[in-house]
Amino acid sequence: MRKSTFLIVLGTIFVVVVGFVIWHFQKVEPIEVENYVPSEEFQPAYEVLTKDEYSVDAGYDIEETVRAMNALEVAQCHSVDFTSYLEYVAKQDFSKVAPEVLEQKQKLFPILQRLYELQKQHKELNDVWMLMRSATSGATTFVDAVNPIGVIGSMITGDPLTGSISVAGGVDKAQDVAFNEYEKQKELKQNVEREIEVVRTAYIEYLESYAPVYHKYMQEWNALCLTKDKAYLDLYGGNSIDAYNRTMDILNEYPTNREALLLKSLSLINIASGYSMGIDSLENENKMNILSKEMNLEVDKPRQINEFYIEAEETLDNYMQLYPSRSAPALVLKGLLYRSMDESAKAISYFDQASVEYPRQAELLTDLLDSYKSRTYLNRSAEGKYLLRLYRSTMEGFGIFSPNLLKAKYFAQQGDVENCKEEIFNHFFRRGNQGVYDCLLSDMQYCEENMYGSLYLQAHYQPML
Repeated sequence: MRKSTFLIVLGTIFVVVVGFVIWHFQKVEPIEVENYVPSEEFQPAYEVLTKDEYSVDAGYDIEETVRAMNALEVAQCHSVDFTSYLEYVAKQDFSKVAPEVLEQKQKLFPILQRLYELQKQHKELNDVWMLMRSATSGATTFVDAVNPIGVIGSMITGDPLTGSISVAGGVDKAQDVAFNEYEKQKELKQNVEREIEVVRTAYIEYLESYAPVYHKYMQEWNALCLTKDKAYLDLYGGNSIDAYNRTMDILNEYPTNREALLLKSLSLINIASGYSMGIDSLENENKMNILSKEMNLEVDKPRQINEFYIEAEETLDNYMQLYPSRSAPALVLKGLLYRSMDESAKAISYFDQASVEYPRQAELLTDLLDSYKSRTYLNRSAEGKYLLRLYRSTMEGFGIFSPNLLKAKYFAQQGDVENCKEEIFNHFFRRGNQGVYDCLLSDMQYCEENMYGSLYLQAHYQPML
């Protein structure tokens, strides 16, 4: 009896040990990417990425594509959990995004879903979303303030002209930092650790697949930015005719480009205003004659000026029809247009409307800022920082795109000190309500150069700052 009992106990122990060994070394199922079926929680966001209208034949907008790529990386960094990230994606409009990008982004969802399921199965993984935040930013610690620019751009090396990609020591290194740190801090059980390793492998494969696509569209966007950079510098350097020509180069390839439409309009307003005051050089006169022929304008100056204004207004109307939710900078230029035509009442009305719209449209207007921030080389020179300020001015409404400062300038020219002071105050009040406080010194400089002088303005601003 004792022998049989012993054998039973021994057999039980054997079964338990064998079961443990099998359980311990059992193969973890790989993440199914190709035949992925979203869960109930993931379906709304996934469907946004897979709409039928997102086809190759539908075309794409390069700036919307770049904005979406960077916005999704930023959202992954800033979201506090799976739910907030999925809600963000579900609310997006990807209709103008390159389908190739959306196809790659779909591959992230089965990875996220596996992590989400692991979180529900293992209580020690209750903060596993922090792993995805850190993996995106390449962070070494799990803190709230992570780098908003994703790791994708930094991991791409190779020849940008040929499109060759090297991920050795890029993807692997960036992800190892995040995954190893998470496993170290959590002291995960071996079975859970194996599950996390499967996620790590799948995530690296996803990034390696996504990298060439990201590189392709960033190269196209960078080429566009070079032309826009030149247009901005020409315009603010007083070369409005050259700026107009650069914007037309852009619009010939990208007819609906937002900034190009704005810069074209501003160039035309400046050209007409400068022409009415006389040509300051033979070179500019020759350029004007060439431009007039290209635009099929009459030689008669008054008619020519009128045609410039007409084209500027038509361009602005086209912009507002295309981008009604981002109309504020166009409204500013409408006001500047009528101010140049000595129609002050209309000008003030448009400036007022722009002042109303800028705070309401702040988030949409600044949706490309993260993309411009990814051009980190611009911060390495004074000229590059100057360019960034010019880009931001259209989005945030300062400098020449400030409706309040343009009104203040008008009142200063009229000798109306009180209204000038009020509009300066309104400018800073509006920018505060937009949640942006950068470039305030350039605002001060603009006021000093265009209104009453540094002593007056310093005395006025000091209590406000």
